[in-house]
Amino acid sequence: MKKRFALVLAAAFFAAAALLYLYFTGEGEGAGIPCVFYKATGFYCSGCGASRALRSILHLDFYQAIRYNAVFTFALPFIAAYFSALIISFIRFGEDRISRKIPMAPIWIFIAAAVLYGVLRNIPVFDFLAPVSL
Repeated sequence: MKKRFALVLAAAFFAAAALLYLYFTGEGEGAGIPCVFYKATGFYCSGCGASRALRSILHLDFYQAIRYNAVFTFALPFIAAYFSALIISFIRFGEDRISRKIPMAPIWIFIAAAVLYGVLRNIPVFDFLAPVSL
């Protein structure tokens, strides 16, 4: 149990360091990692703007976060809750007892919505879905 807790503590330290780095990056810089899909094709993927959205969330600017990437912004609380439960399960039991309890239908619906979001944000009529100032 102590080894598992130490592993989780080390992962939490690195996650906190990454969030602090992202917090202190300049406006619009994101994590400094360009989107390979966008660079190769010129189209936005479902994840374009996610690092800038996370930076905006860290600065409590939720409106700007939604403008960068709405799907990521709305999915983040659910993702955080899942990983928190997963970490607690790992510390207590040494295994994942959470994933098998989650029904697959909502996960497939979310994946379909994310793919649709990625397609729509590249159509001129839906240009309001594109990340601002990419």
